[in-house]
Amino acid sequence: MGQIFYGRKAQVQIVSMILLTGITIAAVSGALWWGLPMLDKSKSNSEITQAVSIMQEIKKATDEVSMSGGSRVVNLNLNGEMVIEGASMEKQADGSIKVNVRPDRKNSVTYTIITSGVASATGLWIPLDGFNPISQGMYSGGNGDDVVLPITPISNTCVISNLCTLIDVDIDCDIDNSMDRIGAVAGTYLNSEYKIEYIDCTAGSEYVTIVGPEKPITGFSGVNNAGVIVVKTVPHGDKYKVMFKLVYRELDDLEDVNGKGNLVQITKKGNTLAGASDSSTHKTSLTITGLDRFVESTQDAEKTGGPLTVTPVTMSFGS
Repeated sequence: MGQIFYGRKAQVQIVSMILLTGITIAAVSGALWWGLPMLDKSKSNSEITQAVSIMQEIKKATDEVSMSGGSRVVNLNLNGEMVIEGASMEKQADGSIKVNVRPDRKNSVTYTIITSGVASATGLWIPLDGFNPISQGMYSGGNGDDVVLPITPISNTCVISNLCTLIDVDIDCDIDNSMDRIGAVAGTYLNSEYKIEYIDCTAGSEYVTIVGPEKPITGFSGVNNAGVIVVKTVPHGDKYKVMFKLVYRELDDLEDVNGKGNLVQITKKGNTLAGASDSSTHKTSLTITGLDRFVESTQDAEKTGGPLTVTPVTMSFGS
């Protein structure tokens, strides 16, 4: 079984490396095809190209460690903030190790920079190399509009008012009043899952966008890449916040009689936050370490319901 698993991972890796080659060429040329035209090419393109290069380097090291084990150290010059989101490992009484895969399947490294020169912002996660691995609801409206947030068990209808009195908004919800906000700005959380992503105060077309929880979309072995880099841009004052996320998603095997799933799982150790949001340069390192064996997961394969085999990859920031 182990040989079959490695074989499938190798096939996915080959496809991933071919895609990365094409993306690297696009990044160097300044095209970065997700559809955000640049105004200040000399500065913004340099910042974004550097960010893409950082994320590709982390992905390459993570792929190598998940395939071959061992450890890699990636030296980083960060002009923003980088955060690791992953699971934890626990040693069982019998000496075995289990990975506590998060129910929300968050399994990523996110790098956020603040830059100028972006002419428009999508607010959506757009993949740089492959099929989009993230599902996230977006809900927009103008002054006086109702926005229906699909919260279990009953959807919450929220009324938008006083939009752009400054660069803020009032939110009044009919079911869960704890989500009500007065004078809320972009980045304000309505609860643990929903937040105000951005507010556009362009005269005549004012609107606010609320985003829901992120969830990685499970793929299939031999079809999808396990690791994918995605990017999202939202307004940030007179500049823009550009978020790059390296996501590792579960790949389920439709051909396996037991419905097995495979997951390269980021596990956290020590520091999980590096850099700062002030755009100054911070030097640090990211240590990526693999385990010499597969381990069991506390969750079943999401699509097939079979056993979920995990390849843990531990990440930690240094000094």
